[in-house]
Amino acid sequence: MIITALVLVALAFLLGYPELLGLAAGALVLLLVSFFLVSGGRPVDVTCSAPPRVERLADVTVRLDLDADRAHRRGLRLRSHTPTGIGDRVPVVWDASGVHADVPVPTHRRGPLSLGPWVVERVDPWGLFRRIVGEADGVAILVVPRVRPVSMASLPSALAEFGGSSEMGTTTFAMLREYVIGDELRHVHWKSSAKTGTLMMRQYIDVTRPRLTLVLVVEARAYTSADEFENAVDFIASLATVAASSGLDVEVCTTSGERAAHGTGRSSAAIDMLALVERGSSGVDTRLLRANRGTTIVVRGHEAMGWWDRIPAVAVLRP
Repeated sequence: MIITALVLVALAFLLGYPELLGLAAGALVLLLVSFFLVSGGRPVDVTCSAPPRVERLADVTVRLDLDADRAHRRGLRLRSHTPTGIGDRVPVVWDASGVHADVPVPTHRRGPLSLGPWVVERVDPWGLFRRIVGEADGVAILVVPRVRPVSMASLPSALAEFGGSSEMGTTTFAMLREYVIGDELRHVHWKSSAKTGTLMMRQYIDVTRPRLTLVLVVEARAYTSADEFENAVDFIASLATVAASSGLDVEVCTTSGERAAHGTGRSSAAIDMLALVERGSSGVDTRLLRANRGTTIVVRGHEAMGWWDRIPAVAVLRP
């Protein structure tokens, strides 16, 4: 704009067109107005709130709340320090809840994701000046497999037979002990009680709590495409979640050797492990060839067969 104004002034004197002086003056006035709009206002404080984990393909945004003066909230813009193509420049909006910016989270791929850090800029309407008025730290988000609703009735009997049972596993006699207040009288051992002269109770322990092993085949040649592998990861995460919520002890394994136990909820170690699993691993976990056939389920794709087909399992499922 400054160069244009100088050229217009030179042409006005060389060619004798006074109108060009008016255009040059208009350009200088525009510069002054832009500078005035950008220079006002105090520094902006930024507060970021982001979930630590999000599911794949979920519609999630990271919200950044800005503490800006009411008179100087126009022209604010959020810009990423490290451009990635996602949320590099986000407009700042204001409504009844305050001044904020919503950065979209790309959830089409699993794994760790870093967004930001960001700077808050004040920009004039014509883009002639910009000034940094605040900063916001970056956030780390883990994109985990998508957990879909799975019906227990549609699963193999290894899972379905335990559905709806609050007390699973079998109990066996361990020892005799003296009666304490609160014991059930049906567990009294009358012969021992008669010999000792005091009530003796049978003590039982749970020795065979049902345990389910879910095996994910990660060999690239077992899948027709990358999308099928992503569906398989989502599928095994869904199986682990519904089995754990039914009371089973669940262990998730991969054919390359990763293992993790799945607890209740969607933030267990197994879900975090599945978030980092990649297709194409060439490791062979020979321990899986000695798995318990009655409590093992293998999840694989529709493509070529391999050593993983020798894993003893009650069922082989495909997404």
